Amino acid sequence: MIDAVLLGLFTGFTYGLLAVGLVLAYRSSRFINFAHGSVGVLAAAVFAGLVTDAGLPYWWAFPLALATGAAVSAGIEAGVVRRLRGRPAVIGMIATLGLSQFVLILALLVNRDGLAGSRFPQPPGLPSFTVSRTPIGPAFVAMALLTPVLLAALGLFLRRSRHGLAVRAAADDGEAAVLNAVPPGRMATLAWGIAGAVAAFSAVLVTPTQGTQSIETLGPDLLLRGLAGAVAGRMASLPIAFATCVGLGVAEQILLAEGAGRGAVALALAVFILVALLAQPVLGRRATAEPAWPVPPAPTGVRRFAVAAVGLFVAAALAYLVTNEVASVLTTIVGFALIGLSVFVVTGIGGELSLGQVAFAGIGAAVSLHLAAVTGDFVLAAAGGCAAAAAAAVLTGLPAVRLRGVALAATTLAFALATSAWVLRQEIFLGDGLEAARPQVASYPLVLAKDYYLFAVLMLALGLWIADNVRRSGLGRLVRAARDNEQAVRAFAVDPRVRRLQAYAIAGVLAGLGGVVIGHGQSLLTVNSFPPSAGIDVVALTVVGGIGRLSGPLLGSVLLVGVPGLVDLGIPGQAALTVGWLAVVLFLPSGLGGALAGLAQRFRLARPRRAEPAVRETAPASEAAPVSRAAPVAGAASVDAAAPVSLAGRGLAGVLLRGPAAVAAGGTVLDVRSVSRSFGGVHAVTGVDLTVGAGEVVGVIGPNGAGKTTLFEIVAGFTAAQTGTVRFAGRDVTAMSPQRRARLGLVRSFQDARLFPTLSVRETLLVAQERTTPSGLLAGVLGATGAERRKAARVADLLDLVGLAGIADQPVGALSTGTRRMVELTGLLALEPTLVLLDEPSSGVSQADGVALGALLRRVNAELGVALLVIEHDLPLLSTVAGRIVAMESGRVIADGVPAEILRHPAVVASYLGDDHAAVHRSGVSL
Repeated sequence: MIDAVLLGLFTGFTYGLLAVGLVLAYRSSRFINFAHGSVGVLAAAVFAGLVTDAGLPYWWAFPLALATGAAVSAGIEAGVVRRLRGRPAVIGMIATLGLSQFVLILALLVNRDGLAGSRFPQPPGLPSFTVSRTPIGPAFVAMALLTPVLLAALGLFLRRSRHGLAVRAAADDGEAAVLNAVPPGRMATLAWGIAGAVAAFSAVLVTPTQGTQSIETLGPDLLLRGLAGAVAGRMASLPIAFATCVGLGVAEQILLAEGAGRGAVALALAVFILVALLAQPVLGRRATAEPAWPVPPAPTGVRRFAVAAVGLFVAAALAYLVTNEVASVLTTIVGFALIGLSVFVVTGIGGELSLGQVAFAGIGAAVSLHLAAVTGDFVLAAAGGCAAAAAAAVLTGLPAVRLRGVALAATTLAFALATSAWVLRQEIFLGDGLEAARPQVASYPLVLAKDYYLFAVLMLALGLWIADNVRRSGLGRLVRAARDNEQAVRAFAVDPRVRRLQAYAIAGVLAGLGGVVIGHGQSLLTVNSFPPSAGIDVVALTVVGGIGRLSGPLLGSVLLVGVPGLVDLGIPGQAALTVGWLAVVLFLPSGLGGALAGLAQRFRLARPRRAEPAVRETAPASEAAPVSRAAPVAGAASVDAAAPVSLAGRGLAGVLLRGPAAVAAGGTVLDVRSVSRSFGGVHAVTGVDLTVGAGEVVGVIGPNGAGKTTLFEIVAGFTAAQTGTVRFAGRDVTAMSPQRRARLGLVRSFQDARLFPTLSVRETLLVAQERTTPSGLLAGVLGATGAERRKAARVADLLDLVGLAGIADQPVGALSTGTRRMVELTGLLALEPTLVLLDEPSSGVSQADGVALGALLRRVNAELGVALLVIEHDLPLLSTVAGRIVAMESGRVIADGVPAEILRHPAVVASYLGDDHAAVHRSGVSL
């Protein structure tokens, strides 16, 4: 056992150094650098060439290898990662996935034979010895001696040197670093360069201890060991990450010594990552909404049907024009396109990166083959395979539901490796291989590849139909909203965790369907049909085709699966193909599908049009043109189009389905007792009591830092109270989630009008309809539209009522702050609340629209009886709306009464308006 422990320590050092590099890159870029291990392999290949071929002394070549790793990694950051800033972090991870493959191929081209452990140079001048029956060579000794030196030097650099402190400062807060003359871009490049040097150090010393190396063994399998430690260190702590990896290395060697096998080790590692993620409350959460890509609008009506019919006809016609060998390749293209559709759902719509879709396909294929053999019913077998893949997808996605960010990428990568190494090798799945039964149509077996290809096209049509339904459905809209802004979607009475799990399940079904097509199309199905690296390929083909487009997976599959399947590319060809799709990721954000759509759009615009008639009917006001036709994205310049609030037309009660929850006249709708909340040594809220009566309008005032917003966060459920209770409409809601409170009728706005940048105004208000008409999973999959039409009609009425119809189809991310505020307030109306918490509703609103805003708030209160609790610094506005004002200071309530009394209260004047009593009169409030 002592030899296993000693060997585990050496192995753990290797994993720990990988983890250190991953943490350094993550802290500067906020995503996992999947090319980290590959950079070390390339540096090791260069090192072997310098020593073996060029005859350079080992210890002279060693620093050159470290410099190579640093230069390559820094070049990746400066040349690729920096170009992707301002785009979603998932795109950065996808780019490094491609770079990982390219760098590994490049390493094999540089020195293919030198990567074999038996021929790799050993460090000279160091002893070799045997512990028990385990030989300890010079490479292990060098690892034991040099690793502590490297870690100590890295620690001193980060903690004591000027550049090290700058790297840490830029990683913690880039904006604050700029204010202190620290360039975040350069510091990120430096951090990546250090990570690359560490990767080279590890690879040079560990390669002599390994056997023959390949892209599979040098790729995700090795990276996952370091990723496990990085996850345990919350992608932040270098000591915890390194120590965890050392422990993992020891545990791995003990398991192997006990005869557990590599597959069991991979499974144990996947379980460890799952538990480590679930045990952490911070890793991967998005504190703010990051940039996202819009999902292009789908063709409608006749055009939609025509495009689908022509595409399927062309695909089916190919069966009569090609050989059986080519038909087999086409079937593989279809199978991977179906798996790519699952990536379209998870990544294109949901904004999360999953690397386990091919593993889910393998599970689906294995279950389908077993069921077909037992029952002889192919439909039942395919359904069972899809269900098994969906269950695996949901189980694997559980950590991402709580944590998001890197969680799904880490767990799905671990699951993919465990599935290939252990799960699929069990007899209940594939074992040593399964004979695949071909489906039959009217007793006609689809034995020929051409016949089976036609069946595969039919399955592709089914998958496209499901994915298109999800994209168009309320469920797809909610998943996109949760991607854009999770807090806002919870405030709109939607549980993003449930919706995300539903999306994972649908993606699992599509992946399972792809596995069924691939599995039943082979004579013997083995584990090699679903390698972990194929999970990277399927993400790549979806991004290359167009991550947010339904046609993307098919276009990408034709290029990345069809071309290698029909043409023998060799290693240089594979490298060129990888460079090609990386170029698409960098320079064509919308993929090949987006580029083709852009060309088609320009062609349509360039076509000559018939002259317009001399006399045209005037379009109704509700069909007014949008204020801007630019295609905005999140973070784009605002469109200056603050929409005035219309007070004409029928009453609000005529638009909404129902009024607020019944509360007896004169009763209490909100009762807050002794609520407190502290953050470290800061007492944000201390022993606050607050009541709001049914239909009452209460204002909350106080200086910045008085605790007003924290009180709102507690009442709405976004921040937990440490002491005290919150009762709403007679119910104790203290422990309820924000979405449950919103469903009861307790809703809130945000100080910065948090909405969904890639959704249109109309779609945002449709999200707000979820409280009264929730979108169903089955309805979304099957394309049922009855409930959607009813919600759309109510939204159209609301848009007309508040004067937003002219910008209904504008993305929210392109609107001015004032207009977003109006959209948010309209969304709160659509929730049909009992109590609305408004956090500075006039913020960003012009003076004219502020007057209209006050009129709208009074109308909401008068016509619907909705109670309002309003934080506001605009005292003239507040005095015209609120019947009672509560003043806060230092987390406490210092006054409570009618506006005239509160604004003359000495404590209020001193804390909120200042010691100058004339400030009351200068505020414009008539007392």
